[in-house]
Amino acid sequence: MGKLTFILLWLIPTLAAAAQPPATPNHTPNHTPAPATPDAAATPSRYAGADPTTYAAALAKRMAILSRAHDPFGQPQDPDAKPVVKPTLAKTTRRSFKAEPPAPLSEIVSQIKVTTVMPKARRFLISDRALGVGDKIPINYRNKQILTQITEVSAARIVFKNTETNEIGILKLDMLPSGMTKGTASIIAPGMSPTDPDAPLEVGSPLSQSVGSITP
Repeated sequence: MGKLTFILLWLIPTLAAAAQPPATPNHTPNHTPAPATPDAAATPSRYAGADPTTYAAALAKRMAILSRAHDPFGQPQDPDAKPVVKPTLAKTTRRSFKAEPPAPLSEIVSQIKVTTVMPKARRFLISDRALGVGDKIPINYRNKQILTQITEVSAARIVFKNTETNEIGILKLDMLPSGMTKGTASIIAPGMSPTDPDAPLEVGSPLSQSVGSITP
């Protein structure tokens, strides 16, 4: 009898809990649901009124994008627009420039205009500027300065030396006017003879007739 009572006391609360409906979230006894709100789409817009489509179309006509050919991303507004073909530029060939080889010093000094030569004094004149052996003179040639020194002065040539490279430049002198050449013999006036007692007699030459020399 005592065992049966114990079983009944254990089953009654279990069956009572099973008979209750399952609890739902936010479920409280005597809960009253909130009244339903009216549909938002049925409420007229403050600006658009009852016809938003017409209002949106009116706004779209005032947008600046309608007057532009391209959108902010650079794409054409016209869907049927053909892409612009950019002209192909001809490929330019880059030319390489080689440094001009330096001119020989003889070629440079040959352009110097010497007005007077004094071989015994080993000096000469360029215009009114006097120069001589041992003088150092810079020469500007094609925006480049060349430092030179005069090493020789004679009636036939003037020698320049580049003090940096030791290159020699020779200025050949030709002081005669155009069309004249230097003589190979002494110039003696007709009827005159050399005053040097050791001078040889001219025989068989054009000078022999002018100086009274012996002719065969």
